[in-house]
Amino acid sequence: MSRLNSIIANYKYLIAILSVFNFLLTPFHILISGISPAYVTVINYTLLIIGSSLLATNKLAKSITYIIGFFTLLAIWLELSNDSSVVILIYRLVSSFLLFVCFCIILVRQLLLIKEINLQFILGPLLGFLYLGILGGVLFESINFLNNSSFRLIDGYSGYSFYYFSFISITTVGYGDITPLTAPAQSITFSDEYNRPILLGYCDWGICWEIY
Repeated sequence: MSRLNSIIANYKYLIAILSVFNFLLTPFHILISGISPAYVTVINYTLLIIGSSLLATNKLAKSITYIIGFFTLLAIWLELSNDSSVVILIYRLVSSFLLFVCFCIILVRQLLLIKEINLQFILGPLLGFLYLGILGGVLFESINFLNNSSFRLIDGYSGYSFYYFSFISITTVGYGDITPLTAPAQSITFSDEYNRPILLGYCDWGICWEIY
């Protein structure tokens, strides 16, 4: 058991990154699995919560992530069974935002404790990059909920379309299929893009330091 705990402690950032990537691939999993979208979504979100909660080193922080994660999963279940409810949509957006803010705070606190350049030092900012991308998606969806003219969207868009746009914005690819039209949407897009060079520059600095 102690050996397992040691392995988890050494690779917790990698586990968290894989759980986030798995979550972002949920639409693809739904496509190829033939399983109910509700089950796939909840399973992947649960794995994300478990993987990310490994970053917490004390019981209080871990308990907070589990509690917020539980209410987020409940919101997802409720929304999948009643996708026309505005109250449930607001509940899901608020709980998702709080969950990933919590993950970001835990991650930053953990990074501040690292005293040497190692695998966790490099993977930590990459994980933060993913968390900020998802947070951006939640914010974009929230802005679109408040004003449905905030974006020019593709036909058949879903909540994952905003995650897609967030990561496209962060990586400055800009396909142009989704476009922010209002000042609030454009300001969040700018903020999303501004974080990219900071995080990736931090990663590059750590890698160069390790090599040289």
